[in-house]
Amino acid sequence: MSIPRLGPVDTARAAWNDEMYGAHPTPYASGIARWIELARVREVARLAAITAADAVLEVGCESGTLLASLPPARRLVGADISQRALGDARSRFAALGRPVELYQVDAERGLPFERGEFDVIVCSEMLEHVRDPAAVAAHIRAICAAGTRVVLSVPIEAPKVRAKRILDRLGLLRLLAPGVEPGQSEWHEHAFSPRMLDDLVRGSFRTVARRRVWAAHYVLALRTAA
Repeated sequence: MSIPRLGPVDTARAAWNDEMYGAHPTPYASGIARWIELARVREVARLAAITAADAVLEVGCESGTLLASLPPARRLVGADISQRALGDARSRFAALGRPVELYQVDAERGLPFERGEFDVIVCSEMLEHVRDPAAVAAHIRAICAAGTRVVLSVPIEAPKVRAKRILDRLGLLRLLAPGVEPGQSEWHEHAFSPRMLDDLVRGSFRTVARRRVWAAHYVLALRTAA
C-alpha cells in the first residue's frame, strides 16, 4: 500500500529519490559516520525542544530515523518525496508501536498544510538533496505561525569531503566509515556551507541558535522574522 500523496509531486524526481535512497541507505550502522549521525540527531532534538503538547512536522523524513528518535508529542507527521523511504518509515513506526502520519510531499512544489498547524518543523539533511532549497525554505516559512519553532540542518560539505578523501587515500575509509562515499554524494545537489544556509534563511527567519556537529553538520534553530 502506497503512502498518501499531498499536493503535486514531480514523479521523475520522486523516482530519482527512490533510486538514490536505495543506493545510499541510512542510517549508517557503524563507524565514525554513525557517531556523527547520532550526535546530529541529538542536537536537532535538543534545539527543537519538543513537548508532549506539540504537533511536529519533519520535512524530508526519509526512513523516519530522526522522527522516531524525537520525544513523545501530541502529533508526529513525516513528509518525503520518496515512497520507498516512506514505506520504511511506516515499518519503523509500526515496529515501535508509535502513531505517526506519513505523506508523500514534494516540498519544492509546496507544503499542503495550514499556517500554524505545527508547533515544530524540522528539516534535517534534506535541503542538499533538492534543486531549489530556497523554495523549500519559503514553503516552510509559509506554514509557520509567530511561535513556530523551526530547526534546519545541512552537511558542511567541504571539510567532510576532504576528510573522506584523506581517509580513502590512507586506506582507512572503509574501516572507519563503512558505506560512505569517498567524495561528495551523488545524491547531493548542493555542497552546503554554513554561510549558504545562513544566507538562505536571512530575511525570512530569525536565528535563535547555531550549532556545528563534529565540523560535519550545521544546525540552525529559527523563528519567523518580524
